[in-house]
Amino acid sequence: MPQYDFRCKACGQRFSVRYKSYAHYDAATPRCPACEASDLARLITAVAIPRSGRDYAKMSSGEMLSVLESGDGRQVDDMFKQVRGRDEADDGPAPSETPS
Repeated sequence: MPQYDFRCKACGQRFSVRYKSYAHYDAATPRCPACEASDLARLITAVAIPRSGRDYAKMSSGEMLSVLESGDGRQVDDMFKQVRGRDEADDGPAPSETPS
């Protein structure tokens, strides 16, 4: 779902609006939630673009923290699986798999 950020030219209120599709955005006339004005300035903010094939194990601790704080469960799960898989491969078999 596309999300757009606006600032009301009448009262200065900043707000975001999500639309079901780009067609819904094109057809909409957003209004300020504070004063109902339609004279708005669209703001350009950070854009999140999903990456495929990220190598989480090569990330710094700060980058890993950003993944955790993003709230994206799929990315967090992928990161844990990838990092854990590398740790196990580098450290040899897990203690429960040690031959007797």
